[in-house]
Amino acid sequence: MRAIVVGAGIGGLSAALALRRVGVEVTLYERAPELTEVGAGISLWANALRALDHIGAGPAVRAVAMPMRRSEFRVGDGYRVAASYPAAAFEERFGVSPFVALVHRAELIAALAGCLPAGFARCGHECVGVELHGGRALVLFKSGHADAADAVVGADGIRSAVRASVLGPDEPRYAGYTCWRGVCPRPAAVAPGYVGEWWGRGRRFGITTLTGDRVYWWATKNEPAGGRAGDEPGYVSEAFRGWADPVSELIATTPPERVIRNDILDRPPSRAWASGRAVLIGDAAHPTTPNLGQGGCMAIEDAAVLARWLRGDGDLAHNLAAFVAERFPRTADITKASWRFGRIGQWDGRLSCWVRDGLFGLAVRRVGSQGLLRYATYDPGPLPAAPPPGAS
Repeated sequence: MRAIVVGAGIGGLSAALALRRVGVEVTLYERAPELTEVGAGISLWANALRALDHIGAGPAVRAVAMPMRRSEFRVGDGYRVAASYPAAAFEERFGVSPFVALVHRAELIAALAGCLPAGFARCGHECVGVELHGGRALVLFKSGHADAADAVVGADGIRSAVRASVLGPDEPRYAGYTCWRGVCPRPAAVAPGYVGEWWGRGRRFGITTLTGDRVYWWATKNEPAGGRAGDEPGYVSEAFRGWADPVSELIATTPPERVIRNDILDRPPSRAWASGRAVLIGDAAHPTTPNLGQGGCMAIEDAAVLARWLRGDGDLAHNLAAFVAERFPRTADITKASWRFGRIGQWDGRLSCWVRDGLFGLAVRRVGSQGLLRYATYDPGPLPAAPPPGAS
């Protein structure tokens, strides 16, 4: 079997690695002129690390990641600790280390790409459509180039061209809040391996330490969709004035041109991921708000599970339907839980936030045991060996 993977982000690179591992011939296309990522961090939970091990990229990713050592939730603009968890307790309970790996997205992309042959991704090819013709899938590109294969995997993000072409236009859903992100030097007051989420009224601030004495921070605020400020660093700094240290320092020490603003989007869960010889993975299939840290993790899981279903011959339509049937319940559960968690985190009413913050420690303990930890225990299972040449 030959497959075309569209999009060389986390999901696309993982899919290329996984499919090659089970003997599928893969061609990987990326619209950007080179493999790059935004200046932001990502948390890879144990479920993603297991999947990376199965596709052969686990050691490479761990080499550029920092293990989480302590996670903390605060309320009252970051002045009161509501809950704190040492990572060692998770690692001992579940027998996996690290339980969470903290990594810069650009370094994760480089680590995944490094597990493929040099120059494997064909950059500078923007997909504009997919045509399904019986036994072949034809992928069309803006340059006029076209390529055909047995199957096409759309890993091209929330505004996927593969999705729009195969399933029709479908606008994502705005969550009601926007997000700023940045990477800056780590202050001495923030210990390596620290992850924190601090809640206020209609605002949240996150702190994630990275290798190289860096901090990845994010900040959310209830805003109309599509908003922009002339001075984004100044705007977010003013929005979080008076918050606990080191919030103001993190914003101030981030190069202004590297402060990124994006509206938070997702789509309500839908099983429409596959049509004919085309299938979607990651944000193209099930975009989720980032509140549970599982978006990138689910894309890596998708890659491993898809490879298991596409190994060897068999009816492609059946295999793609089986892939969707296996993945949909889990991804839908996470998408809905993340939406709910984010909505609560963005409450801005004085009374509702007072009640929320008073019960926050109990609520987080429940989410931790019944939500985050349950999601992190998932294992997609090892991939079968590639069939020998000529096997049916």
